Amino acid sequence: MEQNMSLKDVIGEYGFVVKLDVSNLLDSAGFYEKGLGLVHDPRFDTDTWIQFNLPGINQVAIGLSASGGVGAGGTTPTFVVNDINAARESLLQNDVQVSPIQEVGLGVQMAFFQDADGNPLALRQNPSSQPRATEIGA
Repeated sequence: MEQNMSLKDVIGEYGFVVKLDVSNLLDSAGFYEKGLGLVHDPRFDTDTWIQFNLPGINQVAIGLSASGGVGAGGTTPTFVVNDINAARESLLQNDVQVSPIQEVGLGVQMAFFQDADGNPLALRQNPSSQPRATEIGA
């Protein structure tokens, strides 16, 4: 009998961030903070990224990115992991094709993959100056 593995079994401890591409980082940040009541988490700020916690929901956040395309289809659900090398290797062992790990700025590392329908997904490892995966939304 085949045993189901959980995501934690596959990639380890993780937090979950949905990345939204925006045209104006500060204007968009105002909308998410004032309009939607999300909580800005400055621990993750970079020149091209602002992250918001969902009140009352730990390990889940929304990140605004000014570094990609804008609008529908610019969303990349992202698993924030503590060890991107181990997470990537585990996915590869499960026959998931994953891009090489890339540094995307200020010590943040990412690797990208797709589901069976071509929807983009990503792994992200924060630098030591930012919180660990389990501290997302904390």
